[in-house]
Amino acid sequence: MIPIESKQNKKNEKNKKRWLSPSSINAYLRCPRKFFYSQIEKRPSRLNIHLIRGIAVHGAIHQFYKHRLYHSGKMPFSEFKKAVLNLFKDEWERKTRALRALNLTEEEIRFFYEDSKKMMINFIHDFIKAKGFNKDPPKMEKLLFSHAHKVLGKIDAFYTGRDPPLIVDYKTCKSKELTEEYKRQLAIYALLYQETYQQLPLVAIHYLRFPDGLVVYRISPEIIRKTKDLIRNIHKKTKSKDIRDYPCVCGWCKTSFQIKPGEGS
Repeated sequence: MIPIESKQNKKNEKNKKRWLSPSSINAYLRCPRKFFYSQIEKRPSRLNIHLIRGIAVHGAIHQFYKHRLYHSGKMPFSEFKKAVLNLFKDEWERKTRALRALNLTEEEIRFFYEDSKKMMINFIHDFIKAKGFNKDPPKMEKLLFSHAHKVLGKIDAFYTGRDPPLIVDYKTCKSKELTEEYKRQLAIYALLYQETYQQLPLVAIHYLRFPDGLVVYRISPEIIRKTKDLIRNIHKKTKSKDIRDYPCVCGWCKTSFQIKPGEGS
């Protein structure tokens, strides 16, 4: 006979909600099996050039504010540009080992490096055009939580010195399309900000590949309500730890993760 206490522990474990994030919610909606691999089995993602480049660009922007280059308004533009690109160069060089593991040619790596530098230049021009030297800097990479909805998210940047506040997420993608996944991500960020600071913010994506790449998306109370409903629904569907409850609907999600020992290629 199984002790009553043991039965209760299993029941509590089954009903326990796991923390969700915009990326995990989008992963589930894209393919439940991908959610299983990443959130339940905790498989590391396979690195690719787009992921590494994105991390390097985000890191350089973070360093831009950390090193207070937003106070460099009197610096000649050529020097300012060189300083910013050097920040990116440092971030890129920190990824040397990961880049070599991709087995890309030197020409391919050089292409992505130069392409990423163009994104940093777009960032510089947009910063100057927005009169960033004369404004308070944003808070960077802020992790917000909602214990009520068991959801969290790391916000790239948010500006509190304006009304309403502005949340910005940086993207290095090829398209300037505001996809449904991006809208969900921004809506969750808005929900997190509202519950933390009791104010509904504006949200935006800064598409770094494009000049004037900031695209604002207004979040209404109705979108917040639907987002809460979505989060509750995903929680209900992700209580199980049984892989059979997470069918693959894409046919390729396993290739996004590192192989577990004994699985083969």
